[in-house]
Amino acid sequence: MPDQRDTALGILEAGVDSFRDHLQDSGELHDPCFGEPTQYGTAYHAYGNAVLALLGPPEGRPDRLERAVRGITAALGHTADPELPACASTFDRTTGSVTGRVNHRDFTWPPILKTLRILPRIGADADTVRALREQAAAVDPEKSFKFRPPLNWAAVWLRGEWIRYREGLSGYTREDIDRLIAVFFEELIDLERGFYAEPGLPNSYDLFTRGHLAEILTDGYDGELRPVLARLLETGLRRSLDMQLSDGSMASAHRSTGQSWTVGQQAAFFTLAAGWFAGDGGDQDLAGAARAAADRAVHLLGQRQRAGGPFSPVDNVLPAELRVGYEIYTADAHYSSLALAFLADALMDGYGGPGWPGDPAPALDAREAVRVEGAPIFRTVAHRGCVSVHLDGDPAESYDAFGIADLVFGPGRSLGFGVAQATVEAGKAAIGLALRAGPGRQPLEVLSARRHTPCVPVFSEPEAALVLDTGIPATDRAPARRHRLAVRLLTDGRKGIEVEESVPGANAHPTLLVPYPADIGAPDRTTVERLPDGVRLRLADETVEIRVDGGIADVAVVPAGWEGRRGLYGLARLDLPGPADTVRYWITATG
Repeated sequence: MPDQRDTALGILEAGVDSFRDHLQDSGELHDPCFGEPTQYGTAYHAYGNAVLALLGPPEGRPDRLERAVRGITAALGHTADPELPACASTFDRTTGSVTGRVNHRDFTWPPILKTLRILPRIGADADTVRALREQAAAVDPEKSFKFRPPLNWAAVWLRGEWIRYREGLSGYTREDIDRLIAVFFEELIDLERGFYAEPGLPNSYDLFTRGHLAEILTDGYDGELRPVLARLLETGLRRSLDMQLSDGSMASAHRSTGQSWTVGQQAAFFTLAAGWFAGDGGDQDLAGAARAAADRAVHLLGQRQRAGGPFSPVDNVLPAELRVGYEIYTADAHYSSLALAFLADALMDGYGGPGWPGDPAPALDAREAVRVEGAPIFRTVAHRGCVSVHLDGDPAESYDAFGIADLVFGPGRSLGFGVAQATVEAGKAAIGLALRAGPGRQPLEVLSARRHTPCVPVFSEPEAALVLDTGIPATDRAPARRHRLAVRLLTDGRKGIEVEESVPGANAHPTLLVPYPADIGAPDRTTVERLPDGVRLRLADETVEIRVDGGIADVAVVPAGWEGRRGLYGLARLDLPGPADTVRYWITATG
């Protein structure tokens, strides 16, 4: 059985090589769908080849070296000349058009400088390396890069600039870099919470920004902010450990959390943190938790390789042409290459190497943790063993839904649950209660889709449950309501949750909605079987049951018309006897 390092190298090799036919003679990486370079894909693809040349099989080194040099020459040429047109950056799903071209050179700087560091170690021609270093030394950050601190883009190019400084190629002094880093802490970083607060408060760009700052710290940074960066590494690690769900994914919140680079970033960040805290005088328990989290992330990345196609940039392996789970700025060439480059970072920082204990399969440890985040975040994540659940008390209107934002059942499982968006008509839903005026298939008031008064999830001792209890303001279509949701992780040996959901005084007939991943791009699709008190979902050898206290009056299954981060979704509608204002149900996994 291969060890973790061999497994990770295999994932990296398969992913990088899935773009082999899209690397041009010019060195540019073209996107498989759009046939041209997108954002910063060329630089990260070159870095992936450089790392494989260094760490992979020796017989493949000459080819990897050639590809790395060809790619980094093209990427550096474009980054160094801000007058060259920007690459394709936003895309229209319905027409297949490129809709925007924005300067993303900020993102090319770390992979360019990292590759330049590696080239001498893999036998690159000395004159070629010298010329590339001279070209890198001439780059003017003020002209080439779009944003300044505290925006997350600036953390990326600043990471590259720190390498350039360490290599003696930068026009910046250490004090200049100190001042740039300081701006992040002055404006957007909550040090004790370990959180970078970009507008919308996405979990993705919190980790993205902290990860690049952590790389500066661990790459020999000795400036005046070293103690502050070290503190952020600790508090941020504790937050990221809690935000990682048991299948290795990241808790949904605002944009990009369903993109594969967030998984790759976790692999890189947790590996880096494990090395930091495993050092003399470090926190060995924290280092061990970081290793386990890195294992979960790498295991999940291994599930993102499409059969016969490019590595997937999103949380499913459907064909790229469908763009399911894609943001408007997602394309395979850059987002897949970014995810793979983070995995390359993890390997460069020692993932699976000496001193990395454990079985190559991610441990289903007895993790028990609850993280409650108050204003302005309003989210809670809870874990027990292989079960993770995330409650959102203030969802971003264009992305998220109120209530159960994520529910997953451990590594290797695809039947996880989250927010689904309707594809034919505007609408969204998460697992939870809807109301209808009377019996039968009447129209639904979907509570998870309504705007709630922001609410901090709290832990109720008597119920041993996480509780969201808040109001729903009236609109011109629906009355004001009170909505209470109590979620308890089961302790009786079953893998799942018990939920009690109520709308006091509603005088309505309840319906339980279950959006489920119907097609993730795998050979098998999810089937739905009616039970006397609920439904049973099956996907390959996975089974999830949703059972309702008091039984059901009717079940309708809408097999298509919805989608989410995990693929194309269906919707199971469980109409319950009524009127009633409280519903209790259980969601459990087997297999």
